[in-house]
Amino acid sequence: MSKQHIILLILFCLQFTLAIAGDSLFVRTYKTVRPETTGLSTAKLSLIDNIVKEGLNAHAYPGCQVLVMKDGQIVYDRAFGRLTYENPQPVNANTLYDLASLTKTTATLFAIMKLYDAGKLKPEDKASEYLKFLQFSDKSDITIQDLLFHSSGLPSYLNFNRLVITKNIATLNIPERDEPVPGNKAIRFKSGMASKVYSEDFPYQAGDSLFLHKSSHSLAMQMIAETTLGAPQYVYSCINFILLKEIAEQISGMSLDQFLKKEFYEPMGLQNLTYLPLRNHNADRIAPTVRFDSFRNNALKGYVHDPAAAFLGNVSGNAGLFGNARDIAALYQMLLNGGELDGKRYLSEATCRLFIDSTSPDRLHGLGFAKPTPNKPTTNPCGTSAPMAVVGHTGYTGTCVWVDPKNNMIFVFLSNRTYPSDAVNKLARMKIRPRIHEQIYQSFIGKIKH
Repeated sequence: MSKQHIILLILFCLQFTLAIAGDSLFVRTYKTVRPETTGLSTAKLSLIDNIVKEGLNAHAYPGCQVLVMKDGQIVYDRAFGRLTYENPQPVNANTLYDLASLTKTTATLFAIMKLYDAGKLKPEDKASEYLKFLQFSDKSDITIQDLLFHSSGLPSYLNFNRLVITKNIATLNIPERDEPVPGNKAIRFKSGMASKVYSEDFPYQAGDSLFLHKSSHSLAMQMIAETTLGAPQYVYSCINFILLKEIAEQISGMSLDQFLKKEFYEPMGLQNLTYLPLRNHNADRIAPTVRFDSFRNNALKGYVHDPAAAFLGNVSGNAGLFGNARDIAALYQMLLNGGELDGKRYLSEATCRLFIDSTSPDRLHGLGFAKPTPNKPTTNPCGTSAPMAVVGHTGYTGTCVWVDPKNNMIFVFLSNRTYPSDAVNKLARMKIRPRIHEQIYQSFIGKIKH
């Protein structure tokens, strides 16, 4: 075979590969337009820089991303600071952050919306219809809507780690049958509950060289079933979204990360929204979250900060997703577009409207989304000018996304404010995120729609 024929054969194979791969190889590209084309002032938007740099100078976070999208166009897109205070490497638009509780809406809620759209669940369905471990408990009547509104009566959090870890060996003589946490001299795992390598018996990756026994998941679900149930009133709870993830997986027959990848992230070209990012991204792109984590006995970079999500294998309904601001904004723009992006439909318009517009009877939460709280100005996560129609969420690691359907606007803030330690939350104390959000509204040339 001649050299020319070999080249033609290679080109043919490449074209064939691209053809069968289809959207899976699609990578979204982004560009920024002048704010004035969407009715915003460049000069006033630029004042965001001052707020961000105030936080940087106070060591509220080592680095961050700030993005504003208006009318489907990016009008402000900047990265500030470095990966860590010790690392001179600057962050950029491709840096990936641990999204923490942004996972609740950016991952789990979209899965629930997709299943609702397909007629496979209804908000009034009882969670126990899909989760057998709840059927003979006092939680058997909790509905999917209760979970979404955070009115289930479930506690805000549960310490799953105590299911597999003994007490600190500094205060307790550990029996010989107990095994040390791999590489950790401070805590020990119960016998047979941890491994340094993956296997069928140890499938849940909690961290680097740390895998939990296959029974750990069912132990966590049993713990939820047996925990004390409170009154059916608003209590923000990670447990609610852990259960929503279990429901989504039970119905779809797929793990949450694979379901989202198939239905949303991959066909939309959102290559930077992912669980366990070290599987498909270079570690240099990932912002570390803490300098030392006692459960995993090392720094956290590419593994979820949230302990409950780590216990559940880093793929959880309450946390675990990593991403960058651009891909997050594109996903929520699809929501604002009534379920379409680039001419392709992902959700029906009716489903988008239902989940954007619905609010709990006490008006404290949306149907999965957080809302502005203007009646509580000291804790309002949004700018004071934000309409009540705004939906979104914040994240413990220093993240947020706020979506304004009235003004067709999206605000994304990502940071690793938990580095080197999450002991002090200067980001919240300085109100960096709501101040930036308010500055965006102050940048409107015309009247804000309410």
